Amino acid sequence: MKSTLFSLVFSLLLFPVFSQGIKFEEGTFPQLVNLARQQHKLLMVEVYLNGCPHCAALAPVLQEKKVGDFFNPAFVSTKIEANSAISKELQQQKGITYPEFPLLFFFDANGQLIHQASPAERPNREEFIREVIKHGNEALTPSLRTGNYAARYAKGERGSEFLVNYGKYAKATKDVARQTQIGADLAKLLTKPADMESANGFYIISRLLNDFQNPMAKHFFANLPKYQKYNTSENPKAVKDAAEAIIYNTLYGARTNSLKSSEVVAMREAMVRLGNPAKVVAPRTLLKELEAHFREKNTPAATARFNEYRRIATMDFLDYSYIVRLFNEKATDNSYAPALAGWVTDGAKLFNPGNANHTKDKLADLHNECSKAYLKIGKKSEAKKAVQEALNIAKAAKINTKPYTDQLAKCN
Repeated sequence: MKSTLFSLVFSLLLFPVFSQGIKFEEGTFPQLVNLARQQHKLLMVEVYLNGCPHCAALAPVLQEKKVGDFFNPAFVSTKIEANSAISKELQQQKGITYPEFPLLFFFDANGQLIHQASPAERPNREEFIREVIKHGNEALTPSLRTGNYAARYAKGERGSEFLVNYGKYAKATKDVARQTQIGADLAKLLTKPADMESANGFYIISRLLNDFQNPMAKHFFANLPKYQKYNTSENPKAVKDAAEAIIYNTLYGARTNSLKSSEVVAMREAMVRLGNPAKVVAPRTLLKELEAHFREKNTPAATARFNEYRRIATMDFLDYSYIVRLFNEKATDNSYAPALAGWVTDGAKLFNPGNANHTKDKLADLHNECSKAYLKIGKKSEAKKAVQEALNIAKAAKINTKPYTDQLAKCN
């Protein structure tokens, strides 16, 4: 009798836990898509991050009965931690990234992403419940899905809320060009300093901007002290992280092959203003600066920048090996050649036979590049001496000597 009574009480205690809220399934992404297809539902994937307070705030809301009553009949649902193996697999398979946390992704019966949402915390539980259900309703309504945003944008929709949501979708789906355009559109709406420095302005700057030349980004970098109020105990580096994200996305984004040298220098100087030591910042921008100088046909400026870099940075043999080849291949005139000979001398001194990456073929190549530079400025004697050193190294190491014998022939 006692056992039966205990079982009844235990069942009654557990019933509310399992009968309320969203029912989360487990499995691989293809398994969950198949399950959703079989049940004629959409698939909802909640992506959360361990330690994220916003994710922690959302978790109990997803277990509310009203939320479960709405989601369970319409969706097969699962939840994944952002750094988990299944999360990385999802990102790779669907070509998506996470602009913020928590995130809700909605997929159709074919596993195609049709909607994305970022539930915002609300001042009370009832409003938070309505917020979550609203995103579910949007996923069920084709005209409201983020997958339909491109059509709405093409028709001229430019409201701030729409643009912010579209910007997050563009970022999540790695549509860099569209994200840049949306950033430009938002900059047309937020033109007053007070608007750009508001919480909403900083949200857009920190989450959506990916171009250093965006007017909002320019204001941000010119007025960094005014944004320090957004550094919190939860995120004490919010401003620095936002600034470095914009710089990184500009350096390696859509405009990476058309950046002006002045832009790259401005970004380097901005990183220093953020509190990063100059010797730490320099390696992050060096190659982009050199490439920009070469595009501008300004070899003397590239030479001067590398010489300046050598004075403040810690160099390695492999750094010199890469740079001398870069100058020989990309420089638009031969003014660098005399300086390159000194670079080769300094680089060779850093060769360490105990380092597995410091191979004799690379050392021989370093001297061969020196020979090429000398030959460009008509110094055949010096070119011959340099390539002879390369050939001696190759013979002693018993590696292929043909590149060096070919170069030696050019010096005669």
